[in-house]
Amino acid sequence: MPPRLGVKPPSTRSKTGCVPCRKRKVKCDEEKPHCARCVRLFLRCAWLPTAKEETAIQHPPSASIGPLAITLTKHPGSATDLFISEFPAATTFSVPYLKHFISFCTKFLTYPNDAEQNPFQRDLVPLASQSLALYHAMAALAAGHMARGQPRHTMAAMRHYTRALKALNDTLSDTHAAKSNAVLGACLLLCVYEISHSDESLWLRHLQGARDLILYRGGPLDQNFLVRFFSLLDVSASLLTSQGTLIPGNYWLESSSSGSSAPRNWPYYDDGVMVDNFHALMAYMAQLSNLSKLSMTAAGKNDPDMIRHLADDIHTELLTWWDARPPEIRHQSNSWRTMPRARPLTVAQKLEEESFSSTRSVVNGCIIYLHHIVDPLGRHPQEQEVADAIKVILDIVRETPEGHGLEMGLFFGLFMTGVAIFDDPDSEDLIRGKMTSRRNITIYHADNGVVLLEALWRKQREDGRKYDWREVQKEMGLQVFILT
Repeated sequence: MPPRLGVKPPSTRSKTGCVPCRKRKVKCDEEKPHCARCVRLFLRCAWLPTAKEETAIQHPPSASIGPLAITLTKHPGSATDLFISEFPAATTFSVPYLKHFISFCTKFLTYPNDAEQNPFQRDLVPLASQSLALYHAMAALAAGHMARGQPRHTMAAMRHYTRALKALNDTLSDTHAAKSNAVLGACLLLCVYEISHSDESLWLRHLQGARDLILYRGGPLDQNFLVRFFSLLDVSASLLTSQGTLIPGNYWLESSSSGSSAPRNWPYYDDGVMVDNFHALMAYMAQLSNLSKLSMTAAGKNDPDMIRHLADDIHTELLTWWDARPPEIRHQSNSWRTMPRARPLTVAQKLEEESFSSTRSVVNGCIIYLHHIVDPLGRHPQEQEVADAIKVILDIVRETPEGHGLEMGLFFGLFMTGVAIFDDPDSEDLIRGKMTSRRNITIYHADNGVVLLEALWRKQREDGRKYDWREVQKEMGLQVFILT
């Protein structure tokens, strides 16, 4: 039997509460501009237009315009100049969302500023012409992203999300369709929708559903771009859930060495250096997540020496690996953007350098994460290695230009820096500003990460001692996701 999605279309029972309360199906006191529940949970309180306001901004009733032809153009001079995908279900309302998904969202799903004709644009988008689930998932994600800057798109995002869920659940009854890229792609896009647009934790259930689909297809060894996409979401999620990866083992390494069908130059500005090294780093991230999980069990809490010993082993392996990385990554200068050169860097070369900077940030975030597992309550003086990692991350962040979507590669390092500092208002301001700046410039954001850090900082200031962010996250009922 094909796996079931396990996520029901959301109820639209509440008509007057704020958006977070409506999504969570809880009673809202409707106090504007910020209801009491959102204030208590540090949530972003948003309101949909009233019926009168909605009527004023809506277009005439949606009408089908027949098959919609959307032309996707590759870089000038490339071998394949264009291809056309037809979307029979397209309406006048959905056209802007489809175009936004194709022209913007596909370039930020996995790597920032990826080029046109990346696998999502080239291979996934055409499948939506035959898959309602994928079609609505694409529109939902695009509308959700647009709603971050223009709230009038919120209802459209929720409407497409609900239709995508229904179509996906209907499709899963077909054993052949359940193994298709269209179904797996739709499930992953709904996961990203929840990550980027919702305050709930349904993203984890969608990610688990994608895991079940991959296993139903025969496992991750038949690696393609969607499995590679899943692995990045899986490893990133494992660090914040402290539950280990959903599929055991370093499957992203095993599959990539066994005839992967994923494109080699993806993202287009990488010749393999960044991706290969980051995939190796993901193996250490998975180990850290497993160790974090163990440290929070009764056995781990009762045997801190065991946790410390395991942490020392990972620490040694991680630093040995890092010491052997190419010098252009490990020894990259933060002033690389302004260094005099005989020839200016191309756009691709600049983006590759930015990816090296984000890799350095993640490595140092992992070092902080490891030390936190060993001493989550700060009972011992902060290690110099942690202080050095904080400085490296903040220096990288200060030099990284804003407004180009590069922030998505820095969120994990920033979050772990926020965990490591104690009563440091200047660093808090920098972290807060960088994690919330231009939230509509990329698909992923760190809103819940900031909510968690704000609660952690406030709790620590009030009580004058360190707290474990993992326990604070549990108390708040949050499940933060930050893309690494």
